[in-house]
Amino acid sequence: MNRRRFDKTLVVIVACVIFAIGVVPAAAQELVQIDGRVSFVSGQRMVVAPPGGLPVTVDLSGVDLDQYRALVAGERILVTGVLTPERNRVVATAVQRFAL
Repeated sequence: MNRRRFDKTLVVIVACVIFAIGVVPAAAQELVQIDGRVSFVSGQRMVVAPPGGLPVTVDLSGVDLDQYRALVAGERILVTGVLTPERNRVVATAVQRFAL
């Protein structure tokens, strides 16, 4: 194998490894759904109380404001999102209100 071909092969291998390292952590995030009632909403943070469970802190920074602007305490919702690496809160990707 000549030097130029070796260099091209090496660049392709390194690029694939870097891509794989960057993609795996994102794919490993655990998708969760929380069905519960709003305890409170403050800025881009909300606490949801699932029935019979402990309250869950939800980061709303990844959700469109229209999805949570009019939420009030006691309202039943479904939050879809991913757990943080520390597993101490959920970063929401969607918030859905239940019809009354």
